[in-house]
Amino acid sequence: MMKIKIRSIAKYLPGAAVHSGTLERQLQLPEGWIEKNSGVSTRHWAAKEESVASMGAVALGRALEQADLRLADLDLLIAAGASYDYPIPFNAALIKRQLDTQAAETPCFDVDSTCLSFLHALDIAHLYLMHRNLKRVAIVSAELASRSLNPADAKTYSLFGDAAVAVVLEASDQQGGYTPAGSYFRNYTRGVEMAVIPAGGIVEPGRNADPSAFYFQMQGKQMIKLTLEKLEGFMADFVRRTNTELPEYDFILPHQTSRIGNDMFIRKYNLAPSRMILTLAKYGNCISASIPLGLEELHNSGRTEKGVKVLLAGSAAGLSLGAVSLAF
Repeated sequence: MMKIKIRSIAKYLPGAAVHSGTLERQLQLPEGWIEKNSGVSTRHWAAKEESVASMGAVALGRALEQADLRLADLDLLIAAGASYDYPIPFNAALIKRQLDTQAAETPCFDVDSTCLSFLHALDIAHLYLMHRNLKRVAIVSAELASRSLNPADAKTYSLFGDAAVAVVLEASDQQGGYTPAGSYFRNYTRGVEMAVIPAGGIVEPGRNADPSAFYFQMQGKQMIKLTLEKLEGFMADFVRRTNTELPEYDFILPHQTSRIGNDMFIRKYNLAPSRMILTLAKYGNCISASIPLGLEELHNSGRTEKGVKVLLAGSAAGLSLGAVSLAF
């Protein structure tokens, strides 16, 4: 039976780590306020000259180098994320151009479902590898959240970080790799306006908009309430589809929404902390890059050996829930 192999996975974290204590002094917050409210100790924010495409290109270049591959060796490139440099052209083409020294004609496209973009792209990559006879697919999640954060909103300003992760997946009939054991996604439109950037699109191009309309805005309490309302039924359906209870997974990689979100998920399903791959404290919430940051840590530390079951799960603005199960 054909399996899918993680040929390589690499990350890029821009600049030096920004410590919460530094932000507390900048925002005149009490010492320890940020970690108490968000759970973030450090995060990385990109320099002014960096872009989504440049960050994604660094991560993809590192992944290709690890795999001893060229861009032309890929059958498909998917850019998965919420951040973008331009409305047109799309991120994947811009990332590819940064690396394309040999005019590779590799097809590419973008997937954007905010924080669940990587999971949707992974699900699509599985379909291409298993049913379209493609050999190699790369996914790049590059997020530059810091440009859309309002210092006047301390909770969101201190929560998010910038990062890029690239993974090269390869179809294989050899030993090793994993089998996609199930995927499940649901969207609940009651939450569609609970996390927004009001300006910058067709509805409000921003020519006369208040500058604050270009910053990310989130109704945190309402989103948590709706997520809790829908999570139990969603996970019950996913468990039935995969025939695997959550405590049976060797490792669980949740989207790093916040400390409250992580703690809530662990308590609700009585999960062993040792099986949770949590990156929030050192990277912050990196939108679509959060889950692959956990996967990079898990895989490159040698913990995806044969027999291991891994769950990738999270939520996204919209409100959406998603989960993907991998059986190594």
